Amino acid sequence: MKKTQTLTSQGQPEASGLRALVRRFLERRSPDPRIQHTFIVQSINRVGGMLGIDIFTPGYSSTNLLLRMVLLNTFTFFWINLYSLTTTYGNLVDFMYSFETLLYVGIACIKMYVFIKNKTLILQMHQYMIDFFDHFHGDREQDELLERTLNNTTLLSSLFAVCSSSAPGLLFVGSLLWSIAVEYVLPFGFFIPTVGMDTLQGYTLNYGFQMLETTLMVIGIISSECAFFMFQQNACLQVDMLRLQLGRLSELSAGNGDGSSTKEIRTRIQTIIQHHVDHLDYSKSMCSLFEMHFFIVFGCIFFQLVSNVVVIVSVPDWYPGYFLFIMLTVQLFFSCALGETFNIKSDELTVAIYNVPWYNMEVRDQKAMRLLLMASQNPGRLSYGFGTVNMRAFFEVH
Repeated sequence: MKKTQTLTSQGQPEASGLRALVRRFLERRSPDPRIQHTFIVQSINRVGGMLGIDIFTPGYSSTNLLLRMVLLNTFTFFWINLYSLTTTYGNLVDFMYSFETLLYVGIACIKMYVFIKNKTLILQMHQYMIDFFDHFHGDREQDELLERTLNNTTLLSSLFAVCSSSAPGLLFVGSLLWSIAVEYVLPFGFFIPTVGMDTLQGYTLNYGFQMLETTLMVIGIISSECAFFMFQQNACLQVDMLRLQLGRLSELSAGNGDGSSTKEIRTRIQTIIQHHVDHLDYSKSMCSLFEMHFFIVFGCIFFQLVSNVVVIVSVPDWYPGYFLFIMLTVQLFFSCALGETFNIKSDELTVAIYNVPWYNMEVRDQKAMRLLLMASQNPGRLSYGFGTVNMRAFFEVH
């Protein structure tokens, strides 16, 4: 029997599984990729807005009341964790548990700092992508690349949100069930000073406090990481669009034996060079934006993983540690895998430039292609200070 392949309304092969669900979800919003892009940005902005960091909102001010309350809460949470750390000294499990949650304060602070401090740069990058979608929309092959990038961004963000919220959710459910059946146990190591956990009232207050702080932390992690996913996928989209333009240039150059297409070839080379300059500016801005972020986050995750393993080896039945280990691994893996993907895309761009048939071009155009090839060999690289964010970094930290 012959296999049939379902096509979408635009003549593309229909994706299967999760990708198909994501495609249909976005197409219900609008078939226009520009509107889909706006929807994704607004969704990330709404999540960040729960903490007062909705920087994509027109007229956003970092002095808004909600953000001030979040900063005050972060400061209070830091001292509560420090207090819990000092009072649990001598108890390996509780001490390490408090130490891990204290490091989460560092992660939260660097994420807020990066997005608030660099608001102007982020908005410039966002405006560039709005113009990018407007410029390239309308061509079938280009629209396919735009839609694929939007689908990937939505899929990555959704998977990360599910993974990041499910681990602490299971911790809270498990501790609640254990508290009902056996004895009072809190999901995390920190607690409200002077409020005991031996009574129902004290346990309820501490359980609610931990739920509030964990919810705020998860919201912050999801919004910031999804914003990074969007920026990274946009950078990869720019590379794919350049490769598409280079492929069309190759076809034109291969048939230019008589020199009839020289003028059009020159125009296309100039366009590609300008797009590559814009891409380098965008990608290096992205790398600069997240370098300090990755330095602090990777450092905190490293110490969290080490402390986690120490406790699990000493106390194998410390089940919350396994959930934390999974949650930290997922966060680290997503960042490193996307960094690796970006590096691969940059290398593929260099190969695409090299493969353009230069022999049918005039000397002036050949020199322009040579300069483009040299520039492509120095792309932006996501860094955490001591190395590149890629899968090697994942194994080094992990």
